[in-house]
Amino acid sequence: MKKITVVLADDHSLFRESIRKILDMEDDIEVVGEARDGLEAIDVVKKTTPHVVMLDIRMPRADGIEVVNTLRKEGCKSAFVVITALDAEDQITRVSRAGIEGYVLKSSGLAELLYALRTVASGARYVDPLIASKLLKSFSPHAEFKSKIETLTIKEKEVLYWVSHGLSSREVGRRMILSNKTVQNHMCQILKKLDVQEKSQAIALAWKWGLTEHPPTEDEEAVSN
Repeated sequence: MKKITVVLADDHSLFRESIRKILDMEDDIEVVGEARDGLEAIDVVKKTTPHVVMLDIRMPRADGIEVVNTLRKEGCKSAFVVITALDAEDQITRVSRAGIEGYVLKSSGLAELLYALRTVASGARYVDPLIASKLLKSFSPHAEFKSKIETLTIKEKEVLYWVSHGLSSREVGRRMILSNKTVQNHMCQILKKLDVQEKSQAIALAWKWGLTEHPPTEDEEAVSN
């Protein structure tokens, strides 16, 4: 069985060593490197080319987002999982924009961590339910979330899909062959239809109802109609 290779990057030695001991007990996972700060993480990942990099956001010399952005620009193909104590909305948005595949809170359990690692290693994305819950808690408890998602047009669903995968409005426009203004107008309509104020809340709904699994197609719209 081919093992999932992992690099761990966290400036707290005790936490990093504890995670390594846990991962070393899994038959399908192999830790191939560790780093104590952002610059060291960049160097270790370049040398080991792991399937998954598990890292904290706050690290000395370069934070987790800077590490991801630097490695992405240099063609790194690893998937990234953030393990952090931070769950503020602005931090969640930063992670989303960086295109990080997994987001797990340090307060979550071992099962959550392992599931996130295996999920991103398979090519999918993973968001800790505790994070999604934080974003969703400001919504009306009586709101029918799924029915609101279904009011979106196919173009709006596609915009939301790409935004949820960390693309900026301009990047979405280039991918969908739309002007930046048109993408922004679609985003305004999405927020209005979903009855939310923040883009991060719309992204949380997209994660909750599976819109991030694959791009929407015209065939799906025909079926829904």
